Amino acid sequence: MPRYPSRAYRPGHYSAYPRERPSPRRLWRYTAAAGCLILILLFIRSSPVPNAHDIDPFGQTTTSNSTHAGEPRWYNHWKWLQPFSDSITDDENRSVLLPPRERPPIYTFYDPDAEKDEGVRAAQDQLLLIWKRAWWAHGFKPVVLGKAEAMKNPLYERFQVRKMENTLGADMMRWLAWGYMGQGILSNWLVLPMGPYHDHLLSFLRRGEYPRLTRYEGFGLGLFSSDKASIEAALKEALDSPNVATSTSLRGLVSSRTFAVDPKPSAIAFYHSTTLANQYKAVSNLLADSKATGLSLLADLILSHLHLTFLNTYSSGIAILTPYRPHSLLLHYTAIALANALTTCPSSTIPTSCPPNNPSCTPCSSSGPLPVSTPQSYQNTSTFFTIGTIPHPYTLASLLSKTAFLSVSLIRRNPARDPWLLSTTSKTLGPTLGGPDRLIPFKKSVASESAASKSLWLVAEESAWSKEELEWFFGFALPAYHVNSLEDTVDSKTSMIAEMLAKPAVSGHRSSILVEDDDSQSSLSDGEIEHQRTIFTHSKSVLNPDSISKSRLGKWTGTGRRRTKGDDDEASEERVKLAAEAWHLADMEAWRFVRAWNARRRDERREWEGG
Repeated sequence: MPRYPSRAYRPGHYSAYPRERPSPRRLWRYTAAAGCLILILLFIRSSPVPNAHDIDPFGQTTTSNSTHAGEPRWYNHWKWLQPFSDSITDDENRSVLLPPRERPPIYTFYDPDAEKDEGVRAAQDQLLLIWKRAWWAHGFKPVVLGKAEAMKNPLYERFQVRKMENTLGADMMRWLAWGYMGQGILSNWLVLPMGPYHDHLLSFLRRGEYPRLTRYEGFGLGLFSSDKASIEAALKEALDSPNVATSTSLRGLVSSRTFAVDPKPSAIAFYHSTTLANQYKAVSNLLADSKATGLSLLADLILSHLHLTFLNTYSSGIAILTPYRPHSLLLHYTAIALANALTTCPSSTIPTSCPPNNPSCTPCSSSGPLPVSTPQSYQNTSTFFTIGTIPHPYTLASLLSKTAFLSVSLIRRNPARDPWLLSTTSKTLGPTLGGPDRLIPFKKSVASESAASKSLWLVAEESAWSKEELEWFFGFALPAYHVNSLEDTVDSKTSMIAEMLAKPAVSGHRSSILVEDDDSQSSLSDGEIEHQRTIFTHSKSVLNPDSISKSRLGKWTGTGRRRTKGDDDEASEERVKLAAEAWHLADMEAWRFVRAWNARRRDERREWEGG
């Protein structure tokens, strides 16, 4: 019996109107175009940084100090406040940092040929180093000018044909050198910043915008700021003046309307000869008797005032972040030694003296030193200077587990994730937020302009901050201090712990270290300190195998026996390290961020010195 279609059947559009099959030539074209598109997408995907990020509307570019694996790498971008950097870089080992702020130049003029005495020149070189270091620490780019820059100024030929006194000639030379460089700040090398980083005038000068030629009340010829056109106009006016034979400075050759006059700065000091005679007679008298000796003592006086300014700025003391005491006590040796150096009263020929811009300062006294506290959580307080030490997740997991022999299952059995970040931000953010939500506030506390000047963050496994680097960071020379190395004996470690936990003040000029929230750490034995040292040394060898001899380390098992490292052990430790990084993603992001931030800071100064 024939089968009839259902009445409800209606042919579809494509069934009723079938499309014509493409010709072989057109089909080949479609296939080739699809293949090219796939290859282009694969090529873009293989790039470590997406092309869209390289085209930065603010002109920022990818920056890395090294291409070697394991060394810190970074990428400057205005979208740096992201929880995880790989959302921008597509590379989890490259941290996104706030683009570095351009440092405005501050110039001084120095002619080494003007002084023949070697002792005087050595003392002047020391004062120039102090000047450069202080202005660098306050966000400026100090530049020492000389005759070479003055001779490149187009107005130098007009200057040569005018007869003038030596004093006026020296002043005109520094103005010609400044005019050749263009806009900026011209300073005597005895003019130094002596105030908080965020002082109103210092903040204004850091913007690098100077609408007109400005001098500052009470500073005489010590400090000027100007744009290029105003400097050139002042030079032309001075060279055309008929009073060249009688004046001693450019200021006396131009009209009073040439300069705008701003109030006397409260955060900048000028060690003028008149100031020395009125306030520091001991130094002034020595300068009259022996210039070289007097300048050396003046350098010591200025260094003590820079150090004293730091102590007065952070009047509440220094806070050393010590989360998870006593298990992580070994990580903070560098921070403790640095805090002791910072709170040591600076040596000076006039111990009770104050900077010339702050006669009502609080002199440093060994009987009442600046307190050093050891909170477990970060506190955003402007009167505290914070020193934080961040460990790698593998290091912290080893110390908390009290064993150098970790396993993947041991790490994953611990339900607490990102413990360092949780402990460090618990007071400011509370206990409920997860690790990723804490990353943006933490990055602000490390790298934002408002916080970067009042905190120093160290990486536990690296000793990259030398004493010289720290002196450029703080802006003054630090007293000699010793950081115990991993090669020290247990006895030296015990003495370091005892000094840190001493109550009240440590003898001598050292500060009193106030241990907060936890007194159980005072019962640490020599064996426990030695065990922490062993775990920490082993962790450093895993993170950086070339830093410590493998034959000396071996592997420590749960029973305390040492085994020689082999290839299987290294592969296993690498898996455990990767597991710790994956289990504590936020802690790992914070560790990479601090490491990259410190590396870029150091590279910036070294590039400036080399350039």
